[in-house]
Amino acid sequence: EQCRDIFDEREFFHGWRYYLSQLHGLIIKTILVRYRRWGLTLFVLLLPILYNLLSNIISRSQNVNGTFKMKVNLLNPQTVLYKVDPLMENYFQAAIGPKSNGLVLEQRSENISAMNKYIWQKRMDHPYTYTDIYLGFQVLVPQGNTYKIQTLSSNLISGYEIVSVASNIFFKYALNDTGASIETTLIYKKTGNLTIEPTIGSLLNVLSIASCYLKVLPASLILDVPAFYWLFNYLFDILTSIIWLCYLLTMYCIFDVAFNGSPNSRTSSTSIIPIEFATSWDLRVQFYPLTIIIILPTLPFAYLLTKIFKSDLLCGLSILFILIILHLVSIIVPVVMSLVNNTFVQKLMYWLFNIISPSINAQAIVTYILAQQSKFCQVFINTDFTFFTPIGNDTMGWNWVVLILHIIILLLVLIAIDSGLLKFSFSFSFLTRPLQFDENILDNDVLAERHRILSLNYSTTNKSLLNTDNNEEEHVTDHLTVHDLVKRFPGRNTCAVNHLTFGAKRGEAFGLLGYNGAGKTTTFRILVGDELATQGTAYIDGQNVRRRLTSMRQLGYCPQQNCSMDFLTVRDGLYLLARIRGVTFSRIHSVVQTISSLFLLDPFLNNYIHQLSGGTKRRLHAALALIGPPLVSILDEPTTGVDPNARQQMQEIFLNAVKAKLTIILTSHSMDECERICNRLGIMFNGQLACLGTIQHLKSKFGQGYTIEIKVHSTSNNASATNIQNVQSFLLSQTQLNVEIREITYSTGLFQVKQGTPADLFELLEQNKQQLNIETYTISQTTLEQIFLSFGKQANDA
Repeated sequence: EQCRDIFDEREFFHGWRYYLSQLHGLIIKTILVRYRRWGLTLFVLLLPILYNLLSNIISRSQNVNGTFKMKVNLLNPQTVLYKVDPLMENYFQAAIGPKSNGLVLEQRSENISAMNKYIWQKRMDHPYTYTDIYLGFQVLVPQGNTYKIQTLSSNLISGYEIVSVASNIFFKYALNDTGASIETTLIYKKTGNLTIEPTIGSLLNVLSIASCYLKVLPASLILDVPAFYWLFNYLFDILTSIIWLCYLLTMYCIFDVAFNGSPNSRTSSTSIIPIEFATSWDLRVQFYPLTIIIILPTLPFAYLLTKIFKSDLLCGLSILFILIILHLVSIIVPVVMSLVNNTFVQKLMYWLFNIISPSINAQAIVTYILAQQSKFCQVFINTDFTFFTPIGNDTMGWNWVVLILHIIILLLVLIAIDSGLLKFSFSFSFLTRPLQFDENILDNDVLAERHRILSLNYSTTNKSLLNTDNNEEEHVTDHLTVHDLVKRFPGRNTCAVNHLTFGAKRGEAFGLLGYNGAGKTTTFRILVGDELATQGTAYIDGQNVRRRLTSMRQLGYCPQQNCSMDFLTVRDGLYLLARIRGVTFSRIHSVVQTISSLFLLDPFLNNYIHQLSGGTKRRLHAALALIGPPLVSILDEPTTGVDPNARQQMQEIFLNAVKAKLTIILTSHSMDECERICNRLGIMFNGQLACLGTIQHLKSKFGQGYTIEIKVHSTSNNASATNIQNVQSFLLSQTQLNVEIREITYSTGLFQVKQGTPADLFELLEQNKQQLNIETYTISQTTLEQIFLSFGKQANDA
């Protein structure tokens, strides 16, 4: 009764409601897993808090404020290069002050950029003069209220003395008094002697200049970049990333205000732009909202990388490593490009890396936006003095086009791979022999089945049996056909699956038997999409399994190895698969309850799946393969490790599923189980069927007559041995029966009779029972296990 409720009712969602049902199941599953992994979630949430807390404490303990009166004559001896408008000459000379202690003034005609190259060349021409200090000034006539001066300094200790000169020049000019003077004081944070203890922070501030011209993220963000199913995963991960970025920014702002006060209350000068890309506060407030630009193309790129790896741990670590490498490349390559004088090579390198790597292209866009908002960058961009040649500023529109193409193309490739439209197979065909197959070596039944399947034309038919009536035509329709399937692993000359061809009809339990390594599980993995076929394919209800979006809904699979479903309960797993199969809301509760009761899972509904015993996991996986139900259910050793009571219950369920016209493909090492459930079976060896047919057909064709088991009366050991030897001699003397001895003990004997009928054998034994001192005897047909073993013996002999 319960099986009829499950297998006879076929109410499913269709169209967009079917996909919404799948989305519903994935959302609930994701939320449950995130909620139950609270320890990991808490740890991740605490990381930004600890990072901001420690960085602010360390910064406060190390940084000491101080003042420095910036006087140019403190740096004597020095050389001052200058180019000054005649109108500003007197004010410049007065601001420099008395020429003492070796101060040298050298008037130049070139601009500030050329002065920089001049000083560089002098360093090259005169080694060991690096302690000589050079200052450079280019003073222009003020335009209204705009005062502009371009400067350079070779001083590594401070280099801010130029600010004192600049302020003095314009102060004197504004008052039209060369005797007027203004004192400029530098307020600084003492971090140690730069010449003795150079810090990473100092280097990062210098590198910030490159961010104005090259598409390199500001150096202070290098260590600050935070790093489901495709469209759903994509949208979910974008939402998760936005929440995470908001959390990071909130934590930063809270700790920054707590340790340093409100940004509006901090001491700052609006007239002097600090030598940094932007303040830490402004940079993060601007950067974190822009990070979504990096996330949009990087997520599908990371999803695509998951197709390469089979281990979750290896996949996660590899993706992290690849993204870190790409981030480092995005820093190094622009700097290298700036050192190349050839414009064509610069553009080639720029677009090569931006097209190959979605994250590099997205970072270029983010950096460009940040540079446009940086006052520091605008000062350098609007001057003719440049440290680096600007790269990519004139083609930023194309960077946006590349970003959109990255998102669309990567998502389409993912969908194409999972829908079976696109296949990747890493094989080295030149290392292996070409595929060769001689179908004439096949058994007659196997060959007839092969010709029947290969004659079917699936390119012109696309049949669906979901809504058809139970008529005679349906009973002979193949719900599953395996069509010339070949699987050869790279570097091997033998095929794991060798041109396998068979069909399983509607309402049929097809048994696929074979020794370990015969190719059964590999065949199943190809059918469900876990492996790629080297050649051939399979069809479920006329749908090619390569089109997994349409065929997987009708396929249930109980794998040989239990799946990992951490942090999901038995109830969660049943509801998840029911929603993915599109079971309607009106039926889903009763379906889950009934299937749970059938497979004796009720006591474990609230238990986590990874905590179940091996036998309970097998019952759950069999239930998941049949929930819905699908048209075809593949059961790979479903009763392994299951107790006898549950095994008998599962066999009853499988039989009722077949009565409800489900197609079951069963593999098992229990011959009794196969004899009870299967209508038809095939035995595989070396990737191909050695025989095919009903069990009685196989026994009649491959069975070697009958088996006689005889037990003689027990007296003494010697007497019993004599009695069984008499039986043995008697049976061997019946040459017309062609008797073979299988096993002899003191009081029992097992004999194989290849000729004769059961009636002849009964008559012979009854007539000689008293004479041979026979206590009991049985005559039986050759068992399925004996046929199975005979094929194994043939294979070993070969």
